Amino acid sequence: MLVDFSRFRLHPFFTDVFFTGITQGLILLASLLMVSLVSKWLGLAALGEYLLLKRVSSWLLTASQLGLGVALPREIALVCKDTEARARQYFTAAFALLVPLLAVIGALALLASKVVTQLCFGSSKQELVLALILFLIGSAFQTLVFAYYRGLQRMRLANIVQTLGLVAVPLLALAVSRSRHSTSLLMEATGIGMAAVSIAWGIPIIWRSTNLRSSFAPDARRLIGYGVVRVPGDIASGALLALGPVMVAHYTSMEQLSYLLLGITCLNMTGLAFWPVVMMLLAKVSKMVGEGRLEDVREYVQYLRSAVMQLSVLAMTQAFIFIRPLVLWWLGASYLPGVTVICIILLAIPGFMYYYTMRSVLDAASAKPYNTRNVLVALVAFCAVSITIVHTAPRVWVLPGVSAAMTISIYVLAMATERSLRVVKLVNGAPQISHLWIVALLAFVSLAAQLAFHFEITKAAFCAVLLINIVLSALLLRRSSPPWLVFVNRVALCRS
Repeated sequence: MLVDFSRFRLHPFFTDVFFTGITQGLILLASLLMVSLVSKWLGLAALGEYLLLKRVSSWLLTASQLGLGVALPREIALVCKDTEARARQYFTAAFALLVPLLAVIGALALLASKVVTQLCFGSSKQELVLALILFLIGSAFQTLVFAYYRGLQRMRLANIVQTLGLVAVPLLALAVSRSRHSTSLLMEATGIGMAAVSIAWGIPIIWRSTNLRSSFAPDARRLIGYGVVRVPGDIASGALLALGPVMVAHYTSMEQLSYLLLGITCLNMTGLAFWPVVMMLLAKVSKMVGEGRLEDVREYVQYLRSAVMQLSVLAMTQAFIFIRPLVLWWLGASYLPGVTVICIILLAIPGFMYYYTMRSVLDAASAKPYNTRNVLVALVAFCAVSITIVHTAPRVWVLPGVSAAMTISIYVLAMATERSLRVVKLVNGAPQISHLWIVALLAFVSLAAQLAFHFEITKAAFCAVLLINIVLSALLLRRSSPPWLVFVNRVALCRS
């Protein structure tokens, strides 16, 4: 008897999430490999420069795009007729806005290279400024091409763009520049490669654009109108993760600064767990809002909150238990003194993941820049705590103190985000946390394994514990059936 498997076809949303998850896994592995190879081939100080360059670039990227990375996919997703043609027109307008802006920012940074180097890196190496500019330009073009396909919800092509720009190009740049033992050269090669790939990808989109004379001006106004009001929030959001390292760079060595940067890198990596969903939420929710399906939006958000809460606490507890052996295997014994600082940053995982997943919902649900206000509040909290520490605490406490200030500010941001979700009436009541006992049980299993090995667990034992936890969590989740998992099972499998 033949079985009709078409009944079990996965919902397109979850199919895209699945393939996007694979892409993010590749990006995560590439990031881990890049950190390990830079540390091994170039040294601890070079790793600090590499991570600081990436962090400062991520910060400046948000300011250098006028919010186009968010505005472009949202405006494309809101189009109901002639979507492909309108998407190309929006992309062309965004590209035309971005090029002169990047040229001005690059020229100003080069003219003030000495000041920029001292402020951002606490160093006199002015060659870092050119590396920063080129990496910033490459990242900006990469983000724009990715945003185009994100708005169209053509995630297969968006994933290819991500894989080329964030996996292939950095690894190739490291292979080419390895013999020169130069962090700045590595970042310059990466930026040039990302820009070349993105421009080559974007030119055919622009070439196929039509009716630009009548559409360009209104499209540019819409993009700027939506994006510019979010620039202060984007700058503040980047500052939450960049201002701490920039501040600490003036009070400690690059080697010690690398501990803080590693903690931030690990924090960002936890966000990759939800990035496939987050990446699609802006376009998905914008589409649902445009169609008037507000009840469906509320249902998505309610279950998403619960899933984020439980999974983020799970990630934090497991990271705490295994951070020492993971750092040892990843980077070597010379990085073990930084475990304390890394743990302080990892305390922020639940707050960070909550903001990380919900910011796209707020951007899609309302034109009012709630995220901007929330991030500015969190940044004020960070500045108040960190400046107090810098001026009152002994210098040896500056590094852990600023790390703690970052963690506190992230939780302030998470609470402000929750309040905004209530203001726009997307949530009501507290998220479901009744199934956190599963997280506690898994933590007990992992901690028992560490105790059995006197906190010197082997790689084989770690893999065995990881496998046990995966199987145990699958069984317990299936037996207890938390509401968010029931929702996923209900909507994941469908005929269309």
